[in-house]
Amino acid sequence: MLGHTIDHRLRISLGAPTGQPIKEGVVRAAIDDDGWPAPDVISTVQAAGAVLLKELEQYESSDGQPLALDSETEERLVRLCHVASSFEAIFCHVGWVRGNSLGSSRPGATLDEIVDAVPAYVVDDIRQQMALAAHPGPFDGLRQLPAAQRVCGPVFDGSLHVGGADADFILRGQLIDCKATIRPERMGRAELYQLAGYLLLDYSDSYSIESVGLYLSRQGALIVWNVADFLGFMGAQLELPDLRAACRYALTDGAAGTPPPPEDQRRPLPRPRNAPPVQDTLFGDLP
Repeated sequence: MLGHTIDHRLRISLGAPTGQPIKEGVVRAAIDDDGWPAPDVISTVQAAGAVLLKELEQYESSDGQPLALDSETEERLVRLCHVASSFEAIFCHVGWVRGNSLGSSRPGATLDEIVDAVPAYVVDDIRQQMALAAHPGPFDGLRQLPAAQRVCGPVFDGSLHVGGADADFILRGQLIDCKATIRPERMGRAELYQLAGYLLLDYSDSYSIESVGLYLSRQGALIVWNVADFLGFMGAQLELPDLRAACRYALTDGAAGTPPPPEDQRRPLPRPRNAPPVQDTLFGDLP
């Protein structure tokens, strides 16, 4: 949940405070988990969600927002982002999953009560991550990009083929996924395959993605690979347009796209010339 919270707070700095997953989460809160939570709690949560969306809308701006606001406003905003993350969880699971903190809300509770229930450690944690993003981290430069070069929560041609997946950011042609991990050296296949999946789902190249990367919010580090190098590191045997066509073919059971060529007609893409012969971890040098 902290990872989702920092993602939402960073999106606000880019001028995009609400996204479809949050809005859909408010709607899908009507779908209980075998009787949990109670109907009066669900109606309370949905009413608070509507107020939440209205309050977040004030941060929408083509110029974005500062990475750190005054203390009182920042605390309120972080708490709102954490509550928004709970609605996003409802969206992702197509309904409630027991353990979602919103389900413990008092029937008739206001948004203020729900926001006040967010633990103080959440506020402290997100504030520290935002401080890294502001200085000397790279995110401040990304925030100052022209509005047309800042896309938050992008969805792709193939998103509906995998349950409605949306990425975190596309900034200046860079597809960036935000990770709030404490131990980045433990990241590996799953995180890289997630980036590759987003890249392949853009069947028509509508975002003109030139590079992919991970923003490590607890380290204030941005790690970026150009698309050719990334595919080479991943051992791809087809060029990107062919990979996208094959992905589409697989996800639509052959109704669209084209199948990959036979094995004997494939070849690994060349590895980048600066790639070391042995690479134990992509993140070993990070603090």
